[in-house]
Amino acid sequence: MLRPYDRLQPKPSMTVIKVRAALKRLKNLNTEIRYADCFAGKHFTSGLIVFRPSKKSDPKEINHVDKDVVCHVIKGTGRLRVDGKRILLKAGVICHIPKGTAHDFAAGKNGELVLFYSLVKS
Repeated sequence: MLRPYDRLQPKPSMTVIKVRAALKRLKNLNTEIRYADCFAGKHFTSGLIVFRPSKKSDPKEINHVDKDVVCHVIKGTGRLRVDGKRILLKAGVICHIPKGTAHDFAAGKNGELVLFYSLVKS
């Protein structure tokens, strides 16, 4: 039985994303990176990001000062660089990067690196 205040509270709706379809609507960030936002809330954003192989290495790292990053490698191989260390990535690997940690991703030479990411405000 519903109580009177239950009817006033909107229920959050569930969202289902089909990865194959989402990968077809990626936006270009630059020549190496494409992405699609999938979910967002007050304290998080999640989506897909795809890194293309690049002939030249970009030493630039990104730093999210107020967000932790959680990434799940869906497809491909590549690397994550954190604190000058290179960590090999392949499908099935999940990584957590604490807020304020400089990092960057790169695809391997043989194809794209596809990640599902969440940026979590902390």
